[in-house]
Amino acid sequence: MYPRLLENGVIQVDYENYAPWPAFRPLGSNRIGGLWRAHFLKEVLCGDNLDSAAWRESIPPHILRSLSRAPECHAELLEMAQVAPNYYLQIVAMNPAVALLAATYWHFRQLRRVPSFDERMTLWENLDPRDLLNYTRFPSSKSFLRALAKIPVENAYLHRIERLRDAWAIPEKRRLLQHLPVITGENIWLLSCYPPILDPAIHRLAAEFPHFGEYAILEMVGDLANRREMECLTHWPYRNQIHSWSQLLIAYNKFLLKTNCLPENFPESPISGTSDEELEIIPLKSRTALRQEAAEMQNCTEHYSDSICQGKHYAYKLQRPERATLLIKRQFRHWLIEEAMIQDNEREVRGKTMRLLCRWIRRTREN
Repeated sequence: MYPRLLENGVIQVDYENYAPWPAFRPLGSNRIGGLWRAHFLKEVLCGDNLDSAAWRESIPPHILRSLSRAPECHAELLEMAQVAPNYYLQIVAMNPAVALLAATYWHFRQLRRVPSFDERMTLWENLDPRDLLNYTRFPSSKSFLRALAKIPVENAYLHRIERLRDAWAIPEKRRLLQHLPVITGENIWLLSCYPPILDPAIHRLAAEFPHFGEYAILEMVGDLANRREMECLTHWPYRNQIHSWSQLLIAYNKFLLKTNCLPENFPESPISGTSDEELEIIPLKSRTALRQEAAEMQNCTEHYSDSICQGKHYAYKLQRPERATLLIKRQFRHWLIEEAMIQDNEREVRGKTMRLLCRWIRRTREN
């Protein structure tokens, strides 16, 4: 449902209603654990909808920019910014994670009621960041405060801050966290595994480059560690050996071949992809890319992994002139189109698209 601005200035999104700044408050919403159920407020703060733009027009631009970067608790942060704008801007600039804790401190104290704005103001004015951490039952050391400051604002979720607190209590994890330049959700996830991944090099890679093309570091590291455990091997013997994505993919493929599993990377595509005004075709060169295509298009392309490795088939992502999955098969020395289906295998591509695909294959034969 699109946001809709009512005559009284209230914005309505599905079952949520919000009064405008400077009298912002959720209307008719419930709290869970002392926090507002504000599922659609970020859409109102960041969306291109004209009604949303009109509703947030009264919010000061510098406050709106900082609110739009936060991933959650927008209602509580907006209440803080409305009641104590200077305090809000100061603490967000200094430490976004601490700002989130300050805006929701009663959630961690398990108070019987949500404090009034006056009570919140009193606490914010009288507690420095370390006192606030102690009050919310977090470690109040300077080192933990520095660790919180390493969390980028887009990674500042309450559950991640809590998991960072849990990891901080374990000396080996604390030492690793202290030497990271940035602490992201990927780092916290790796430390939450059982057994945890305590490799400084892979943590630095996860912090700086969590994604590489179609690959996600959590998926790659998690799958490799799980496969090693199933083979009764040490779950992660690569300490300080993997510093780049190329090294990680080499280690992953090497282990797959060693255990007689399908490799991650497929053989070179028999026909190169293309991108022009009429046609855009991207070869799916890995099992991960094939799996993502199957999930996105809701088809069974992933089941062709064996056949692709054997050189019998190859799969492509068709982006233009219409979105589809293309599968070609080898027949003697030539490659033919086996199918080109849109999402959910609802139908084959249009006739014009099929003619373009046939011309693409024919051009390759002639070359």
